[in-house]
Amino acid sequence: MSIDGFRRFATDAAGTSPLYSALADQVASDARLREVFGAAGDRHVALFFAVVQRVLADYPDNPLAAYYASFGGDRAPDTELAGVFERFVLSHRDRIEALLVAGETQSNEPLRAAQLRPAFGWAQAGLGRSLGLIEVGTSAGLLLYPDRYGYEYEFADGSVLECPPPASSDHREDVLGPVLSCPIRGAATAKTLGPFVTKELRISSRVGLDLNPLNPADAETRAWLRAQVWPEEADRRARLDAALAMAVRYPARLRKGDALDILVAALGKVAAPAVPCVFVSNTLGHFDSEGRAAFVELVRALGSRQDLVLILKEADSVGLGLFVERPAEDPSAPRVESVGAVLYQAGRERCFSLGTAGPHGAWLEWAPAML
Repeated sequence: MSIDGFRRFATDAAGTSPLYSALADQVASDARLREVFGAAGDRHVALFFAVVQRVLADYPDNPLAAYYASFGGDRAPDTELAGVFERFVLSHRDRIEALLVAGETQSNEPLRAAQLRPAFGWAQAGLGRSLGLIEVGTSAGLLLYPDRYGYEYEFADGSVLECPPPASSDHREDVLGPVLSCPIRGAATAKTLGPFVTKELRISSRVGLDLNPLNPADAETRAWLRAQVWPEEADRRARLDAALAMAVRYPARLRKGDALDILVAALGKVAAPAVPCVFVSNTLGHFDSEGRAAFVELVRALGSRQDLVLILKEADSVGLGLFVERPAEDPSAPRVESVGAVLYQAGRERCFSLGTAGPHGAWLEWAPAML
């Protein structure tokens, strides 16, 4: 990563993480720190800071921890930060470089489930059958539990639609999923959104597919996922912890492999009368163009032989736009994701736009329409 990359990161992070903004500026001007980061190759700056935070978690008494809210610190960036940070990084250089080589940033933001929940409810209402969830690009599988989270949808007029998490029925000590809050933009109201989020979501099975699935029950996995949350994001960290605890309590099947190779087998595990519901969220952008074309071809081949629904929450160009012509994206506009569905019944393909969404679960505009 170039000096300019660190400078850009410092600017972009200023409003969210004053600590990371200050540290990025420091790395940009410190050749020794840039040399350490060089072990990561040409990957995102966020990986570097996640690795440092992961190593720091094992040394909570180090003076650097005083600057990290994630470790109970409340010290703002000051003139001493640069020296403290450099000493920590250089004294733990070997471990940091090893993690930079091996580490991958796999964002696990459960809040995205609040954007997907209406889409699953819409699919169930239209099909009249339970869903067998199959997530492509599942990471730790935290989006495989839309029926176990609670939700709060706040509308433009200030009204709130509350959907509490369901209690367990097995008489064991329960671990409830967190309540996910998502602002609703546009013309949707509790009356138009409610039918898709208040009715019981019937899920017959759930499986996640990933090149490198993460086991929520593994302590090191949880530590690494926490390290990817920026220090000042206390709400996000608490949400992640609660979602991970629930995933440990209710383990889902996570399968390792290329989705193009193992998707067919996953669909074969969905028992009738449930309908396979394949979904992707911020995944297809990581495929190359040939991989996306192969994914579309595979889904269409499967949909020609059985009832199937595909839910997409991606940028138009790598999501719904792969199946149906969509308006050209404005590269200068703020990042927006489209929420869409491709429905296969009796071999017929139909495409639907369900709305738009902000990144990382920030907001949802719900407006279902057939294309």
